[in-house]
Amino acid sequence: MAKIMVVIGIREAAKILRENGMQISDGDLRAGIEQRVYPFGDAVVVTSKPVFHVYLPLLMQWIAERSEEVANG
Repeated sequence: MAKIMVVIGIREAAKILRENGMQISDGDLRAGIEQRVYPFGDAVVVTSKPVFHVYLPLLMQWIAERSEEVANG
């Protein structure tokens, strides 16, 4: 059976990142996802504005990987 990917919004994702020590605004997160800097989300152009999907498991994995890098120096 396939896993269901939990999708959250930009505001919630930016809040989670800030709670984990990253200084980031909602706008910076949107830009990073659009530019493919952050691999845990997608920007989909529906009309003239993109819709952002942030995949919670991928976001949490990304945070965990960076936390390990900081801890290991």
